[in-house]
Amino acid sequence: MKKGTTSKKNIDKSSQVLVYNKEENLSRLSRISILKDFVKENNGNWDHQKWLELCDSIEKSGYVPVDFDQVGLLLEQEKAEFNLSKPSCDSCQ
Repeated sequence: MKKGTTSKKNIDKSSQVLVYNKEENLSRLSRISILKDFVKENNGNWDHQKWLELCDSIEKSGYVPVDFDQVGLLLEQEKAEFNLSKPSCDSCQ
């Protein structure tokens, strides 16, 4: 890194913890299994309460700030992939 430039990652000096922005946290979430696991655990179907619990879990895991609308889009992509991987009725026979 050139002298006088800063890293895009901010460090909270009081706790020495990396601080990520919304886009970075969304990218981090897309690389771990929390969303895929949520879809599998709920068999590709969940209600609003389950969604709120997932959001709470994401916050408690340190992935904030994050745009939960974008998290919802990632979750829907995971759901679509999950549904494609399920056997069709023809293969159930």
